[in-house]
Amino acid sequence: MKKVILMTCAVAMFATAQAKPLDNAKLSMNKNNIKVWTYQNSQNPVFLYKAETIYDTPLEKAVGLILDVDHAVQWVPYMGSVKVLSRDDKKGEFLLYMVLDFPFPLKDRDLVVQGKIVKDAQGVISIKNKAIDKGYAKNPDYVRLTHYEGDWSFQKLANNKVKVSTYGYANPEGSIPLTFVNMFVQQQPYQMLQKMKLELAQRSSIPALPEALR
Repeated sequence: MKKVILMTCAVAMFATAQAKPLDNAKLSMNKNNIKVWTYQNSQNPVFLYKAETIYDTPLEKAVGLILDVDHAVQWVPYMGSVKVLSRDDKKGEFLLYMVLDFPFPLKDRDLVVQGKIVKDAQGVISIKNKAIDKGYAKNPDYVRLTHYEGDWSFQKLANNKVKVSTYGYANPEGSIPLTFVNMFVQQQPYQMLQKMKLELAQRSSIPALPEALR
């Protein structure tokens, strides 16, 4: 069984807002079968995002890619490194330490993520996570992120068709130009799902999922 990773961290790290609801969300992008919505509220000037697409691949294969920590740093944008601090496959719970490579001259960020994988009665698989302010010593070379939440959702539409949705928010901390943050939030989810499509096309095997999802 591959180690667990929640790659939505690398996508959602710039948005600051309440994670739900998205009633007033704006459809910011709709191309190549990928839709991206952005949302703002009066208390937060930075966008929250939601993105979704449909892949012609088994649900298990899509979920397995997101749970493959060993391969993540090779294709997930801004993913510098990730370490599994703890994992319980029976309960579907995990704790991660992640380092995010921010572009120069910004300082790299790190965070500790507490996550849980669940499967509902309709067979929809969700990966939910949030940052916690404990579990790993702080490094003065990084800016620690402590306000973050993000989800992945996988809904089987047919034997080889799955709907994938991802959304979340985070406080990136430090001084980052607001215009850059908002532009990034609109573009990055689209790029992420495009790369995910390419990765799925290169994989032939279907991995076994954690015991909590069986």
